[in-house]
Amino acid sequence: MFDWVTHAVLSFVSDYGYFAVFVYMALETAFILHFAPSELVVPFAASQLVHDPLSFGVFVLDATVGATVGSVLAYFVLGKNSEYVLGRYGHLVHVTEDDIHRGRQWFQRWGESSVLWGRMVPLMRAVISIPAGIAEMDLRKFVTYSASGAFVFNLLLTFLVYSGSGETSPLGILLGALSGEITETLTYVQVHPRVVVVLGGFAAVALGSLWLSRDYIRQNPAVSQRIILRVLWVGGTLVGSLFLLGAAVTPLQSFRTATNIWDDPLFFTRFGLSPQLALLLTGVAFCAGALVVLELGKRVPVAELARRFRAERLSW
Repeated sequence: MFDWVTHAVLSFVSDYGYFAVFVYMALETAFILHFAPSELVVPFAASQLVHDPLSFGVFVLDATVGATVGSVLAYFVLGKNSEYVLGRYGHLVHVTEDDIHRGRQWFQRWGESSVLWGRMVPLMRAVISIPAGIAEMDLRKFVTYSASGAFVFNLLLTFLVYSGSGETSPLGILLGALSGEITETLTYVQVHPRVVVVLGGFAAVALGSLWLSRDYIRQNPAVSQRIILRVLWVGGTLVGSLFLLGAAVTPLQSFRTATNIWDDPLFFTRFGLSPQLALLLTGVAFCAGALVVLELGKRVPVAELARRFRAERLSW
């Protein structure tokens, strides 16, 4: 939903350098740009601005000061004056009651130290300032904890980028693998647009059904668990049966059709197996996998976990 904001922030950082990093970090921790994740922006900015030990130190200091300024702003505006500000302007900065509730739970459970290490946790890094302000945490301690947590967070991300600039570094290997996967996915989308549309339609229907049934799922977790497991089992068994049927009736034509859409059955042919055996093994793998998911899923105590979760929320 906010991808365009992230792209705009990255462009802003690319154009204005350290100043843009300072402004972004302040706005992110002030809960104004929290939907443009710093896990993406900071590494990108570091790759643009950090080239030697001096720029490394300047970048970390710049990002830390910006994050600390934004934290103090959120502490006063959204914390100490939360009732008025959030009631009137919460929709503009996209702060919901769930965000506040999550931060309060975190602060009540872990105390003032959560301001320190909460700065290193996604989704909690910005919101933790609000319950700290509501609880009127000592300002000097709040600034110290916020600056220390932001410093560690920025230091680690910047170090990963700085030390991983080479192709043989761990980060370089990871980025290379991700780039390969993205390229392969984009190629598949271009070659098989109809398949992607059909699969996307199935996914949209499944997600929409879960969303529309969310109240029923909350009230009947055990029944919902059985229904979802049955649907997964039937779907996996159906796909596996299609592979088995193709292997039995028209193995060569079915193999060509299947591998034109999905190349995983080719894995078995690398071991010298015939297309018919590859289809048979793929079908068996689908049927067996569906059965394993069904049996393992039955052993997950969803109803008990849901009951405990509701009890903990009430106790908080």
